[in-house]
Amino acid sequence: MTFQECLKQATLEQIKHSLIRHMPDGSQKDFYLWGLSPENPTQDDFLQMVGMNQIINLSTRILQPLVQPDDWQRVACYAGLLHAYFMYELVSDDLAVDLSLMPTRDATKQARQDILHSFNGVMVKRLSGVPNPSTELLEYIQPSTANISGYNQASIHEMYTAQFQRYSTLHPNNENGQFKFDLWPVLVANIETCNELMEQTDHMQVAPILRQGFINRYASVSQSLDAHINMTLEELTNIGTHTVSVIPVLAYFAGILTEEITLQSGLKSIVEDGLLENALTTAAVITRLLNDIGVVATYSTGKRTSLIHTLWKSYESRPMHVQTITQLLCHVASKTEALTRFQKDIMYGEFNICLHNLAFTESIEYGISIFGENLTYFSQLYRHSTIQLRDQLAMIDQRMQNKTISSLIMGFINFHEQIYTRRFDTAAGEYVA
Repeated sequence: MTFQECLKQATLEQIKHSLIRHMPDGSQKDFYLWGLSPENPTQDDFLQMVGMNQIINLSTRILQPLVQPDDWQRVACYAGLLHAYFMYELVSDDLAVDLSLMPTRDATKQARQDILHSFNGVMVKRLSGVPNPSTELLEYIQPSTANISGYNQASIHEMYTAQFQRYSTLHPNNENGQFKFDLWPVLVANIETCNELMEQTDHMQVAPILRQGFINRYASVSQSLDAHINMTLEELTNIGTHTVSVIPVLAYFAGILTEEITLQSGLKSIVEDGLLENALTTAAVITRLLNDIGVVATYSTGKRTSLIHTLWKSYESRPMHVQTITQLLCHVASKTEALTRFQKDIMYGEFNICLHNLAFTESIEYGISIFGENLTYFSQLYRHSTIQLRDQLAMIDQRMQNKTISSLIMGFINFHEQIYTRRFDTAAGEYVA
């Protein structure tokens, strides 16, 4: 069995465990249990739909070079629990589709925003030690989730419908074969699985970084929902750095590798003096920039100038339907993969630190100018952050007397560099950090 196969097996086992332990009984739970079981003839398609294939790919890429075959099963078991959390997290994260400042006609926007605020608040409470179960803390929003669907991105929604129809054919007494998604039990399982993750790692030296990283994530997601148009690029970067899960994910894997698999004495000092957390924060900045800007973050001044020139030329010869800067970006993105990350966030109305201050820009000319200034700022930040991370990792290597943590962090960043250069609407390019 390969390491990737170990990860897949452990992921299926941990998801099943979390469903049984944390998800309230009902059709949604039964559907997930069927979809992930050998009974489902298209189990791999189901794993793709719930985001597990790409997450397993990530864990394989960053962990395999650092783990001996004798430790594969143990590491896979730890990774599987994190993967189970992410299966639910990708659903709650999907609630933010169309919640950016970009104009939208979605009638459920306010309801989803209110649900997400409530969900984030309860998650922070549970992670901060509130003992009440999520079924109790989230009970008041259950009625408002009844008409809210999950998997709102079109391609995933189609996959979900096809899977549910297949499930209904094999279980004809379930919902009369009608498509249905029950959001509330997924939110409950999301919170309780994350809390279980914290309980199982509470003895680790990285536990404070891990717990605070998750708390900051959910607090920052709520901040992103309320982000106003006049926020500075620095303020937007700070929010964006924490909304991605980079800090807790890398802290978790660093703890597994340096505390559970092999006990490395240098870890305590780089946790206590903040060096590890600083490096993880820098890695989160870099990953956020790659997530929002893609390969353009790495562009030289000359290449950025050429890209802006392309926008001006396209503006001059634009079709009649292109009336805004965001429409122009999508028009040009159809011809070049360089703008694919912008196209994704515009199409799905997702928070993007480089687009946020363009939301109400009526003039395309002004929009191109501001977009160019944003790219300059974030490209300089990317270059500064990569240099800073290099120095931080060199210090960690020296203190730890090995390259385990630096290899983990750089493997993570390299993975995202590769997928975020691909078109977002391909299997190779879809993943949420």
